[in-house]
Amino acid sequence: MGNCLKPLKEQQPPPSISPKPLNLINPPTSEVESEKESLREFSFAKMSKATKKFKEYMCVESNDGGGFRTIYQGYINETTFAPSRTGIAVSVMECYQDDTRDIQDWKEEVKSLGSISHPNLAKLLGYCCEENRSFLVFEYFHKGSLESHIFGKEGEALPWEIRVKIAIGAAQSIAFLHSVKNTALYRELRMYNILLDEHYNTKLFYLVSNKLCLIEESITTAFIGRTEYVAPEYVISGHLGMKSDVYTFGVILFEILTGLKASDGKKNEKLQSLHVWTKPFLSDQSKMREIIDPRLGNDYPVNAAIQMGKLIKRCIKLDTGKRPTMQQVLDRLNEIAEIKD
Repeated sequence: MGNCLKPLKEQQPPPSISPKPLNLINPPTSEVESEKESLREFSFAKMSKATKKFKEYMCVESNDGGGFRTIYQGYINETTFAPSRTGIAVSVMECYQDDTRDIQDWKEEVKSLGSISHPNLAKLLGYCCEENRSFLVFEYFHKGSLESHIFGKEGEALPWEIRVKIAIGAAQSIAFLHSVKNTALYRELRMYNILLDEHYNTKLFYLVSNKLCLIEESITTAFIGRTEYVAPEYVISGHLGMKSDVYTFGVILFEILTGLKASDGKKNEKLQSLHVWTKPFLSDQSKMREIIDPRLGNDYPVNAAIQMGKLIKRCIKLDTGKRPTMQQVLDRLNEIAEIKD
């Protein structure tokens, strides 16, 4: 997938109907939870009815050769999961299956995904696999993607406190996945995969495997997505590890802090690598003001922003051994959230 998760014009329910938030029990955050509630298998007919014949409300577009994904909005009864105009809102993502893929294998992988639970991961509710089409049903993402707020035209800019809250939620989800999967997230750690609920709680969109839900075109490329997100060690050796995710997260933090894309040519006139061209800005308090998102005005704690810059510098170091772990990043973000000046 690529650089743009943008809500299309949403089809709102009638005025008397308002989507109710899904009542979810907070799962444990330190281990993979066994599948206490089995995933619901929806029929194609019910999926069609719940989504008003698959009326699109969000499109994941790729600017890096990866194709696109389509997400539909549906309404189901919170108890029976039957289509219901007065029920809870859900996000329904269409998958594009490899014709050679065994359907039963796909269902087993879906169930494996459903067994991984954390408050900051997008909650999988069920799936549908009929009529030569397949879908995954997730909780509803009321606020769309982080990318649409930072780079899109979403009205008012996110305030400092919300940006830090989102960063902490994303760090929590990544640290959790590192602890239980002991492997890098690869392509899935991107700003467009950081989705938000109605209270701006982070819901990282995680599919375990790209084989679970292909996009329209092949995702096998020389680089995994936007090259500025890719850690230097991958370019040099083709190797990616959990510290590579730390690098990518540092890039995302930079974009959250500045509102700039890491490849922005206005500041990076010499087209240098991120750790080179950002160094003078992230090291100097006066220069920091030159790159911090101007939409914040002066409504942010200067010392907190400086500490955020220092954390970004650590995350994007060339030497993987000098980068912090995601748990250390999370701990530091929690400390930054407490800085009020």
